[in-house]
Amino acid sequence: MLRYMIRALGLAILAGWLAACSGEPGGSATTLPVKNQPMPLFQMSTLDGKAVDSHKLFAGKVVILNVWATWCPPCRKEMPDLIRLSRLLPANKFLVVGLAADNQIEDVRTFIEEQHIPFPIYWDRGGKQVAGPQLGAYKFPETFIINRRGLYVEKINGAFPWASPQTVAILNAIYNTGKIPDPAGSSGAP
Repeated sequence: MLRYMIRALGLAILAGWLAACSGEPGGSATTLPVKNQPMPLFQMSTLDGKAVDSHKLFAGKVVILNVWATWCPPCRKEMPDLIRLSRLLPANKFLVVGLAADNQIEDVRTFIEEQHIPFPIYWDRGGKQVAGPQLGAYKFPETFIINRRGLYVEKINGAFPWASPQTVAILNAIYNTGKIPDPAGSSGAP
């Protein structure tokens, strides 16, 4: 069963979800993430305007970085699952973090309050500073998985069943091995 779920996860990752919301590409990317390479360093803004360096925030944990917007139906649909996931995973090993690509910060604040989001949410006005130019994220939601060594492991396009037992098992495997488990069970280089 786990082998089937890993294959299904792989297919979902590769194919993406057609229901994803489109953002507007703007500007050119400088350094986009490359799989199994260090995640590019970038700065995010807290909701009160303070800059936070990604490498300081992400250090030593598996990071589930969700790029989303309040106006995006698939983003709104998957948020309860991300909230459940953040409560299921041990905080000393994992970090669920959101990067809101809304134009209006008040929309983000209202949504956080309505949903009781327990994990950190940062703001990228319109997705124009980080989401698009630095992450190449133009269809929302897009979620980046970064292992505890800071390597970009995977990107998932579209809403996803984050709190499923299979997803939690895969995230634990990423914590332990630094990579997504091979669905065939064979060993490979990390």
